Amino acid sequence: MIIWLTGGQGSGKSLVMKFLKEKGFSCIYADKIVHELYKSGNDGETLIVKNFGERFLNKQGNVCRMKLKKLALENVKNIERLNKLMHPLVYKKIIELIDKYLASGKENIVIEAVYFDEKKFGKIVNKVIWVERENRKKEFSIKNPSRVDDVLKNNGSIADLKKSVYYLVR
Repeated sequence: MIIWLTGGQGSGKSLVMKFLKEKGFSCIYADKIVHELYKSGNDGETLIVKNFGERFLNKQGNVCRMKLKKLALENVKNIERLNKLMHPLVYKKIIELIDKYLASGKENIVIEAVYFDEKKFGKIVNKVIWVERENRKKEFSIKNPSRVDDVLKNNGSIADLKKSVYYLVR
C-alpha cells in the first residue's frame, strides 16, 4: 500500500508518520528531500540561485530556507514560482525512493508532502490521507488536494489519533 499523507502546517502529519513507521511503513519526507536539494551544489540550490539570486544563500553556500519563506509569504506568485521550480525535482526523488523501496520488497510506503499531484502520482498512490486539526497555525493557505480518500481529524488525544491511523491501515 502506498499512502500520500498531506495536510496543513501543524495538522499532525509528523505524528501520523511516526505511527505509520511503527506499523512498518517505509517513510518518505518531502521536506527532507527539499532540504537535501537546497544544499550547496545540488539541483535545488542551482535553480534558486539562477532564478532568485545568490542573496538566498547562507555562508555555507546552502539555500537559506528562512529567506525563501519570507519571499514566499510576500505574495502568492512567489509561492507558485518556487513550487514550479522545486516540485519536479522533489517528485523525481520521491519516485526514485518509491522504486527503491518496492525493489527491496517493501510494499508499505508513506509519503509526507503538502501538495499532491494527481497527474504524477494518481496511479501510483493507493490512498491520499488529509490530516486536519482545528485551531492550527495557518501561515500558508493549503487547500485540500483534488483527491482525498480519507480524512484524519486530529482534534482529540494522541491515543485517539493513533487508533484512527491504525484503523485506516488495518
